[in-house]
Amino acid sequence: VDQQVSIFFASVKRKDRESAHMEYTTLGKTGLRVSRMGFGGIPIQKVDAAVTRKLMERLVERGVNYIDTARGYTVSESFLGEALEGGLREKFVLATKSMARTRAEMERDIEISLRNLRTDHIDLYQVHNAPPAQMDIVTGEGGALEALLEAKAAGKIGHIGVTAHEVATFEMALDMDWVETIMFPYNFVELQAADLIKKCAEKGKGFICMKPLAGGAIENAPLAMRFIASNKD
Repeated sequence: VDQQVSIFFASVKRKDRESAHMEYTTLGKTGLRVSRMGFGGIPIQKVDAAVTRKLMERLVERGVNYIDTARGYTVSESFLGEALEGGLREKFVLATKSMARTRAEMERDIEISLRNLRTDHIDLYQVHNAPPAQMDIVTGEGGALEALLEAKAAGKIGHIGVTAHEVATFEMALDMDWVETIMFPYNFVELQAADLIKKCAEKGKGFICMKPLAGGAIENAPLAMRFIASNKD
């Protein structure tokens, strides 16, 4: 893996010099300055807090400053929280997400995430994988959006996003003013959102690429990452 990552980094055109290894971009209108390659927290479930700490230190060395995890990734939030103590937290833009759909559920999950991640604020909190029908619950009276907006006003979270696997949810999110970022699968075998990614940029919403290796179906990681990095949006 180290060899593949090194090959990718060597191939990147270094337009920004915040790190010798990494390109950076501003995530939509959030103002967050993030590395174009981020770290997804699902695999943390396969290691422990000590290994997680070593991974975080390696990310800093390589210029990666964006971490995404989720309430649903079992121990991921907790291990990351422990690993980021001692000054590392400030080096990352930290994102997590929740499957909560109601205000009460989202209030609870935000507090759990803050405790797990051992931080007083989370840079990006996302509505996790809501199909179109559930987006109506999220945005309705007593829905999760109420809790998110309240937490944002209180400084507990910085920005609000949506993750999705359905094109219909992506389309809905594009027209919702409160949505600042959208995460969706994108790789050279899953191109169903290519046009929507461009619209995302036009509307000033940050796009976050999910499943860059198509869930493991793509074995040539450097090629896959070059393909994604070639899309300016």
